[in-house]
Amino acid sequence: MPQLIYEFNSPKGVLKNRNISNSSRLVLEEAKKFGVVCQIIPCTQLIELTYKGKKQTFYHQVPFSTSALAKYSCNNKKVTTNLLYSCGISVPKGYRVRKTSSDKYLLSIYENLQKPLVAKPSDGTWGENVTVGITDFDKYLEAVDLALEYSGKKKPTAIVEEMFKGHEYRILVTRKKVIGVLYRRPASVVGNGVDSIKKLIQEENKNPIRGVKNGTTSHFKIRMDERMLRLLKENNMNFYSIPQKGKRIYLRRVSNVSQGGAAIDFTDKVHSSVKKIALKAINAVPGLSFAGIDFLSKDITKKQTQDSYIIIEINDSPGFDIHDFPYEGENRHAAREFLFLMFPELKK
Repeated sequence: MPQLIYEFNSPKGVLKNRNISNSSRLVLEEAKKFGVVCQIIPCTQLIELTYKGKKQTFYHQVPFSTSALAKYSCNNKKVTTNLLYSCGISVPKGYRVRKTSSDKYLLSIYENLQKPLVAKPSDGTWGENVTVGITDFDKYLEAVDLALEYSGKKKPTAIVEEMFKGHEYRILVTRKKVIGVLYRRPASVVGNGVDSIKKLIQEENKNPIRGVKNGTTSHFKIRMDERMLRLLKENNMNFYSIPQKGKRIYLRRVSNVSQGGAAIDFTDKVHSSVKKIALKAINAVPGLSFAGIDFLSKDITKKQTQDSYIIIEINDSPGFDIHDFPYEGENRHAAREFLFLMFPELKK
């Protein structure tokens, strides 16, 4: 199925707006297999599905069954962590800051938290404007400013929290079922002893699983930029360094596929306690029916304890094409599960 496009009204008539997300496109492909009729409601970003006279609507990756209260809770990361903490789920210690926060308040946060730190927008997505591994006060202030720049709100806020040392995973879940678990590996290349890092990146970007934003692939191409170069320099390398054969060179500190990361299916390897925690987490958010949970663990294959994991975020509109088309591993048919959430009768 080709990419579909939302439209909008203008004085010049109906014009093209933007492509629907790749995850939404996959839902429409699944719907077609089951005889479900689909249409984008004109000049909106709402998609209506009809099956045997029954109509259901979704927006991006948000089904009709997710409430406004759930969206509010997930769009404010501090509200999410407070809800999880109240249910006994491990979350990072942190505080919210504003553009109007005083120098004294910013200093008190820095002194109160154990380093290294993470600074991120309260309402951020795609891993944008996130800084990790902060140990220096000046870098901390720069990271807070960067996080506050992300939001288009009149009164943007950011979160500063303690950094948890562990591997990062994305858990896709409904209120009753864990659909899939992915290990999110930061953008990286593996040396062959011949090619430079720049050349290795260029070769990796030829992988057909990688594409561009608003495209039809589950992973993004690796972008070379100043932040990547700074990370390489910290490890005494640059884009023209030649890594030894078999050595993996990490190019980002964040693991998002939008930043060139790789999503590797881990569903069958996780300990059963992980799935119990994930189900407890989604049910801690009132009205949330479908979510992506960002889960950090020291060892996800073992029983989780209060100090062996944390949940850093819950996304009410998770991109799930990475579960259907992981960089490595099994297709978990997340688009089909999303369709079943709206039409349970299709399971039969």
